[in-house]
Amino acid sequence: MMYTITPDPLLLLTLALAGYLLCALLSWLISPWPRVSQLLSGGSLLCAIATLLAALSMLFTPLHSARLPWLNYAVEISGPNALLLLVIALSGICTALYHVGCILSLNARVRGRIGGLTNLMLSALSAAVMTDNALALLLLLELAALCGYFLIVHAPGAKSLRAGHNQFLLMRLGTLLLVIAFALIYTHSHSLAFSVIRATPLPDALRNGVFLLALTGFGIFAGVMPLHAWVPQSHSSSPASAAMLFSSALMKVGLLGIMKIGMDLLGTPPLWWGLLVLLLAAGTAFFGGLYALMEHDLRRLLAYHTLENIGIILLGIGGAMVGMALQMPLLTAFALIGGLFHLLNHSLFKSALLLAAGAIEQQTGLKDMEKMGGLARLMPWTAVALLIGLVSMAALPPLNGFASEWLIYQGLFRFSAAPSFIGHLFGPLLAVTLALTGALAVMCVSKVFGVACLGAPRSAAAENAVQANLWLTLSHVLPALLCLLCGLGAPWIVPLFARLIGTLPEHNLSVTDALVSTPLIAILLLAMPLLPLLIAARYQTRRQPHRVQGSAWACGYGHEDAMVITATGFAQPLRVMFAPLYQLRRWLPEKVSDGLHRNVFVTFCRGLAAVELAVLLVVAFA
Repeated sequence: MMYTITPDPLLLLTLALAGYLLCALLSWLISPWPRVSQLLSGGSLLCAIATLLAALSMLFTPLHSARLPWLNYAVEISGPNALLLLVIALSGICTALYHVGCILSLNARVRGRIGGLTNLMLSALSAAVMTDNALALLLLLELAALCGYFLIVHAPGAKSLRAGHNQFLLMRLGTLLLVIAFALIYTHSHSLAFSVIRATPLPDALRNGVFLLALTGFGIFAGVMPLHAWVPQSHSSSPASAAMLFSSALMKVGLLGIMKIGMDLLGTPPLWWGLLVLLLAAGTAFFGGLYALMEHDLRRLLAYHTLENIGIILLGIGGAMVGMALQMPLLTAFALIGGLFHLLNHSLFKSALLLAAGAIEQQTGLKDMEKMGGLARLMPWTAVALLIGLVSMAALPPLNGFASEWLIYQGLFRFSAAPSFIGHLFGPLLAVTLALTGALAVMCVSKVFGVACLGAPRSAAAENAVQANLWLTLSHVLPALLCLLCGLGAPWIVPLFARLIGTLPEHNLSVTDALVSTPLIAILLLAMPLLPLLIAARYQTRRQPHRVQGSAWACGYGHEDAMVITATGFAQPLRVMFAPLYQLRRWLPEKVSDGLHRNVFVTFCRGLAAVELAVLLVVAFA
C-alpha cells in the first residue's frame, strides 16, 4: 500500500509565521556575526517557501473559517486571501535571496534592524491577509506599517526622517479612519468577525459612510492619489528590499481591504461606489505614469509607476463593482480576473525592478540615472532583468503585464456596451485613459533602459560597475523569469483565475468559455517576439555590405560622454506639454504637511512609534 504525504496548509502557515518571528528575534541577537546572519536569511527563505506552499494549497478552496494549530489564530480561507498570501510569499522569497547576497556588506546594527523588521513585516502581512476579524486586520496592518516606518528612518539624514515622518502621519490617519469605519459597523453587528458583518444588514446611509471612510483609510495604505505622498519618498529612502515589500506586499493589502469592504462585507455595492473607485483609479494610473517621467532617482521613478499600477488594479476592482451593481456578470468577471491577475503580475515585475535597482545601487552607489550608463555591458544579467521588468510594466507582449491589462480592457469594453448612458460615457473614457497610461509607461521604458543601461558610463562609479554576486542577481532574475512565464502561460493561467473568483460567494461565474481561444493566444504570444528577429534577418544580408564604421562626428569637437541624451532632456517635451498638470503637485498633502516637519515633533513621533510597536508586539504574542 502506498501513502502520499500532503502537508496541511494550516500547519505550514503556522510554521512559517512562527519561523518569521523567530528569525526576526534572532536577527537582532546574532547581528554581530555576519556569516550566521547570512544563514538566518536562508531560514527566512524557508519560511517564505512554506508560506508559498500553503497559499498554493488554499488557492481554490471555498470560503470557510479555520484556526491555525498551536497559535489558535482564526483565519478565513478564500481565493483572494490565498492569492495575496501567494504574492507575499513570492516577495518574501525575493527578499531573502537579496539579503543573503548583501548582508555581508552591512554593519551589525543595520543587519539586525533590516533583518528583524523585514521578517516581522512579512509575518504581520501574512497573518493580516488571512484573518477573519477586522480588529486583527487593523492591528496587523498597523504593525506592518510601523515596521515600514523604522525601515525608512534606518539611515541617518534629513531625507530619511522626512520620508518616515510623512509615512507615519499618513498611516496613522488611515488607521484612525478604519477604526471609525469598523466601530460604526460594530454598533449594528456587535461583532468584528467578517462572517457576522456579512450577515448584518446596515442602513444605506451607514453603508455609504462606512464605505467612504474605509476607502480613504485603505486607500492611504494602497497609495491611491491624492493620499500617496508617503510612497515616492519611502521607496527612495528605505533599503531596496523594504521598498520592494512596500510595493509588492504592503500596498496590496490596502487593495484587498478596498475589495473586501466594497464587494464583500457590505453586500452588493451601489453604482456610484464603483464609479468613484474607477475615477480614483484612472487619476492614480495617469498621474502616476506622468509624474514618473520627471524623476531621475530610479527608485523614486519606480515608486510612481507603482502608483500607476495600483490605479490599473483598481480599474479592475472598480469595474467589478460596477458589474455587480448593473448585474453584468461578464463585466464583473473580466474586470475582477484582470485586476487580480495584474495584482500578481505587478508584484512580480516590481520585485524584479526594485531589486535590480538595489543591485545597481549596491555595485555603484548610484540612484541617479543621470550618472549611470553602459550598465548593459557591465552588469548584463541585471540589465536583462531590468528590461524584462520594464517591458512587463509597459504591458507589451508577450509578457505578463500585457495579459492582465488586456483583460481589464475587455472589462472596460463590456462596460461601454452597458445599456445605460453611464456605460457609454465612462467605458470609452476609462479605456482611453488606460491607453494613455500605457503610452507613458512605454516612454518610461525607453528613458530608464536607454539612460541607465545603454551608451557610455557617465561617472566613474558606473564605469567601475561589475555584475553582482549570485544571490543578489538571482533575487531579481527569478521574478523576471516568472514575468516571462506568466506572460507566455497566460492562456492557461487566466482560466485558473476564473476558478479562483468562482470560490467567492457573490461571483459564482463560469467565464472560461467567454475567453479567447487558448492555443491562438499562445501562438500569438510566441510569434510576436520572433517577428523583429525575422525582419532583421530578412534585411541583414542586403544592408550589411553598405555599412561603414568610423568615429562619431560631433560638429568638429571631440566626443564626450556628456554628449548623449539625458533623462531630463528625454522628458522635457512632456514637461512643457503637461505643465498645468505638474503644477498640481504643489497642492498635494506632501506639501501641505511641510510645516509639521520640526525636530521636536519628529522626535516625538519616533518615540511614539517605538512605544506603539512594543504594545502591538505584546498584544500579538498575548
